[in-house]
Amino acid sequence: MSHKRNDRQEAVEKTAKNIKDGADTAFDNVQNAVEATESAAMNAVDKTADAINKQIDKNKYQ
Repeated sequence: MSHKRNDRQEAVEKTAKNIKDGADTAFDNVQNAVEATESAAMNAVDKTADAINKQIDKNKYQ
C-alpha cells in the first residue's frame, strides 16, 4: 500500500514541477517582452531628443 502512495506522491510532484516549469517559461517570455518594449521606448525618447536638439541648432543659425 505504501508503494501506491509513493507513486501518487511522485505523480503529484511531477505535476507540480511541470506547472512550475510552464509558469517559469511564461514569466521569462513576459520579461523578455517588457525588456523589448522598454528598449524601444528608450530609443524613441533618444531619437526625439536628438531631433529636437537638431532643430534647436538649426534655428540658432537662422
